Amino acid sequence: MTRHSPSKKHSYIHLSINPPCADALKLRKSMQDGLAETFGITAAGTYLDILWIAESGSEVVIRLSLEDAPKLTAAVVITPASPRFSMIKQTNFLPSILSKERFT
Repeated sequence: MTRHSPSKKHSYIHLSINPPCADALKLRKSMQDGLAETFGITAAGTYLDILWIAESGSEVVIRLSLEDAPKLTAAVVITPASPRFSMIKQTNFLPSILSKERFT
């Protein structure tokens, strides 16, 4: 039996949001604006999926390609636009975002 390692095409980023915002379109627009401001208009077209938004709007999990993750991380953290994003965790394995300390 051959064992295959999981494909590592995507990066998952868990961000906190301040002030809280549960509107997926507004969050995506803020991220795209940050990318455009930091890396130019071409970077604003970066494909990303919003996988989860907390009911309170205080956290979000997004998926994007491995190549684009460093750009998005830099753009959302340094952009002064509202809402502000702060990195909680970045990983290539989605289940690892669910850390034990959050549920104990």
